[in-house]
Amino acid sequence: MGWLYGDKGYIAGLLERELADKGVTLITGAKKNVKPKIMKL
Repeated sequence: MGWLYGDKGYIAGLLERELADKGVTLITGAKKNVKPKIMKL
């Protein structure tokens, strides 16, 4: 288990799912040109 911090360009659905399977939480900001959405992990 752990946390991974990434910059605003680090958002990727597949990456988030892979990390969640390993018990890692991805913490990143949102890009200005991306609409907010809820991501189920």
